[in-house]
Amino acid sequence: MKQMLIAVAGFATVVLPAMNAQPGAGGSWVQGAAYEKTGEVLRALPRVFVSISSPGGDLLATTRTDANGRYQFVNLPQGRFVLEASKPGYLTRPAARRAGSRIVVECSSGCRQSGMDFELFQGALVAGVVLNASGEPVSRAVVSLRRVDVPASKEERSSHATDDLGGFRIAGLRAGKYILTVQRRAASGHDAVLTKALTLAEGERLVDLALTLGSQESFRLTGSLSGIPFGEGYRTWVEMRPVGGSAPAPVAAVGANGRFHFDSVIAGRYVASAVAVGLGQVKRNVYMLDVLEVVRDTDGIVFQPVEPAAVEGTVEVAAGALPPGAVIQFTSGDGFGYRWTRVRAADRHFELTGLRPGAYRIEADSTAFYVKGVKNSEGIERPSAVILSPGRNRLAVVAAADQAVVFGTVQEPKAGSPLPHARIGLKGDLAEYSAETDQAGRFLFGKVIPGEYRICAWANLALPNVEDNTIWERPGCQSRTVSIDPFSRFAIDVPATP
Repeated sequence: MKQMLIAVAGFATVVLPAMNAQPGAGGSWVQGAAYEKTGEVLRALPRVFVSISSPGGDLLATTRTDANGRYQFVNLPQGRFVLEASKPGYLTRPAARRAGSRIVVECSSGCRQSGMDFELFQGALVAGVVLNASGEPVSRAVVSLRRVDVPASKEERSSHATDDLGGFRIAGLRAGKYILTVQRRAASGHDAVLTKALTLAEGERLVDLALTLGSQESFRLTGSLSGIPFGEGYRTWVEMRPVGGSAPAPVAAVGANGRFHFDSVIAGRYVASAVAVGLGQVKRNVYMLDVLEVVRDTDGIVFQPVEPAAVEGTVEVAAGALPPGAVIQFTSGDGFGYRWTRVRAADRHFELTGLRPGAYRIEADSTAFYVKGVKNSEGIERPSAVILSPGRNRLAVVAAADQAVVFGTVQEPKAGSPLPHARIGLKGDLAEYSAETDQAGRFLFGKVIPGEYRICAWANLALPNVEDNTIWERPGCQSRTVSIDPFSRFAIDVPATP
């Protein structure tokens, strides 16, 4: 990476407290700069948040770059550290010899390292207003952007609610193809939905969008079937079921030549299926077809049946006791919803059929127990990305009922006194939890799955936003990593983020 010329004087400097410092570590420091590159021109970026953390995620300190884009951390203890940079509306560009957009600094024997520079670039921006059919602003509508030119498991999603004037603003987006969705629950109980396909370039500013609920961008789809009965003696049709939302599923008849035609399909992701009914017969034959992302007019689609997946197996109990009538749930990682099955009490056997092949998350449908993972030849695989292949799949699911209790207080950021009505979150690999403190600033999580968690508290944050990943990445979030043991009672006091 091309480096900026920097001087030590005038840095935005943070002195770390001598936490776990080793002899001779007080003289260790790292310094660098944040900049934006346009062509061959480098522009220093002031007020960029730079944080330094332990490899386990414990935040040690945060600073902002000065007017010349420079920063410095001094008095580093011995160890290994991770540097990260962020600025609202900007993204950090990955660089060679780094952990993605982060910088790993080795200070186990002390260090004095300069040139720890970050290149940031402006992400795309989408902003506008949501209106109803009468042209009036719609407040509290949910505006979502979902990137569709990447695999489903790596999709990037951003959601924001409109303000009292119907306005929304989503910044810091990567270049790519997106589906914009607007949803608002109508008085009838049904969702009013609008969808729109967008293609964004790096740094593009797409503003002044006027989105009217009820007006949809739609596309024409034509294609044919293969491997499914149609024509003489059959009535066959294709159904496009939207993945997520409550929009109706469009249906098109299949002609004698096996072709179908949709005149108007709104932008979005769909699961296609076909139904073939023999004339004079009662039985309906339903066939799984492909998954289709609709972003443009498309001709020449060829649908063939997809063999469904079936799964059966047993549940092994690693700790505690499995409750009577235990239920495990398979949730699709590709957005196809979930299916559940009851575990037989006699032999702990379960079975499910008719699943769409792909990645699934396996979990319990109650807090009485949890799924630790799935056994394989190498040990226990995590339950968050189990791949089900077409045909029959056999699984040995490992469950446990050894949850812990986590409790404590949230404290004022500066005064240190208990903070009522603060929000606190626990974020781990297997589960996430959030709560609001009571009048005395206390919180309690009653059934926490054992494991490693990040814990953080916020003084001013709506409770549903605790599950938003971007909240945890905000500089100033005093998150730390804690280890929760099985059957334990874990007490901790947490300072709130302003």
